[in-house]
Amino acid sequence: MEEAPREARRMATVREDWTAWLPEEKDILFDATLEELEVPYVILSVTLNEAFSLCKQRKLGPAREESVMFADLFDRLTGCVNGVLGALGEHGRRFGTLPNVLPLCADFFRSEHAQRVARANNLAYVIVLRTRARFFRKLAAIRQTLDALRNEARDIAGVIVDGSGVALPNQWKRLEVLHYDLNTCLRETTVVLKSFLCVLPSDQLPPFRQRLLSRLPSHLTTRARRAAAFLPQLPPVGSGGALYRTLVTVPRGVQVRQGRARKARKDNSRSKDRIPTDRMRPDGTGGPHETN
Repeated sequence: MEEAPREARRMATVREDWTAWLPEEKDILFDATLEELEVPYVILSVTLNEAFSLCKQRKLGPAREESVMFADLFDRLTGCVNGVLGALGEHGRRFGTLPNVLPLCADFFRSEHAQRVARANNLAYVIVLRTRARFFRKLAAIRQTLDALRNEARDIAGVIVDGSGVALPNQWKRLEVLHYDLNTCLRETTVVLKSFLCVLPSDQLPPFRQRLLSRLPSHLTTRARRAAAFLPQLPPVGSGGALYRTLVTVPRGVQVRQGRARKARKDNSRSKDRIPTDRMRPDGTGGPHETN
């Protein structure tokens, strides 16, 4: 099967890009990149789940330690996502490769700052009609959101370690909100990457692959990948079992087994236009911010 002409792909929608077939080399790169993002996300989610379980058991000392670990893992994952976004932006500027994009949706975020950024990006999308401007504005909006989330995660972890956060349940709840919004940024980045690969000419794949992989700190996730092989075997801890199941969500059609994320099928036709996942709120309650 031959790759679709670049002009034809440019006329496709984001939904069509997400369900589109990719040539083998592009598909391998997409899967490898998704794995580099999903594995640390699973580790991050389990860490938060464990912190909540420890709090419920009133083991506040170990819970504080988990909050520090959460902030560190949060920082590393935002670095990985920023790396993907940076590679997309650099390649787009150098070669003029511009994928389909949709604006961020404020309803897919829970923190006020992230919602403001999403609304501004949505407004800019309506005003600015050029594909190039829409693409780079969306990348910038996601990166701005990631930076704000990372900084807040560090600040909250510091408050919790000092002890004042333990007496304020809102601090712990805030970590769950940050985790939710990071998940949204991760899903949005995954969709943009897939659309980008759909329009990427075959002769540009080698330089893009090199640029992308150089920005992903694989050495940081090697140990995490080994640890992830044991995560599905962990029994639920207290009420954290339900939380664990909702936290470790991945795009529809992706399975996390033995530390490796694989697509169950090439076609993701049941996915939504913007975020290819049907997760509820990370606290497992659903509510107004459901993405499905």
